[in-house]
Formats: sequence, C-alpha cells, structure tokens
Amino acid sequence: MAKSKVKEEVDEEVELDELDADVETEEAPTKGKSKSKSKEPEVTFGVRDLAEHLSKAMGKQITPKDLRTQIRRMAREDTPRVQREVVAGNRSRYDWPDGLKDPEVKAIIAAVTGGELEEGKKAALEKLKADKAAKKEAKAKTEGKKSKK
Repeated sequence: MAKSKVKEEVDEEVELDELDADVETEEAPTKGKSKSKSKEPEVTFGVRDLAEHLSKAMGKQITPKDLRTQIRRMAREDTPRVQREVVAGNRSRYDWPDGLKDPEVKAIIAAVTGGELEEGKKAALEKLKADKAAKKEAKAKTEGKKSKK
C-alpha cells in the first residue's frame, strides 16, 4: 500500500509538471514582439517613410512594394543609381540615415516624380500580356496537332 501511495504522488507531480509546461508554451505566442528584440537593426529612414513622403508630395498613393520594385530596377541598371546587391534571398532593409538628403533618396525621388514608376508598371504589364498570348498560342498549336492524330 505504501508503494501505491508513492506512485500516486509521483504521477501527480509529473502531471503538474506537464501542466506547467503547457501553460508556458501557451503564453509564449500571445506575447507581442518588441522592436528591440528584433535581429535586424531599426531603420531610421526606410522605404515606408519614403513612400509616405512621395505619396504626400505627388498626391497619389505609392505603396512600399511598388517603390521597392522601382529601387531594384534602378539597382540593376548598367550604371546603377542605387547601390544594392540584387540577388535572390537578399532581404536586408533599405535604410538611409540622412533621410531626404541622401543622394540615393534624391535619385529615387527624381525617378518616381519623372514617371519611371508608372512606366515600369506598364512595361511589366505589357510583358505579362505578351507572355500570356505566346503561351496561349503555343497551347493552341499543340492542341491542333493532337486533334489531327
């Protein structure tokens, strides 16, 4: 009888330990992340800030995604206006500590106000349409050959 009582106490302790572990794991996801714990350094003036500035200046909505696309396009040029290594997996954040005074930021603002953002969107749309038409044409050719057999 003494052995069963000891076994019950041990089982009870194990259950309490499991409950404590479950409570700790449930609490972890609910806590919000603070910016200070982030692996990446905090951005002083980034793409979001620049998009906000350009939206106010131009009077139309410019999204950070569109702006990043334009910046990558500028970095891929033969004589790049923005110093950025454009490779797959490069997720480092844009940061210009000098803000609007930075030469790269000035070049980006000049490009966007000059209409390069809209031109880039139109070119991408035209390329997409051409690719889709070519794919549809190729599919029609292969279906035509199959029906003759």
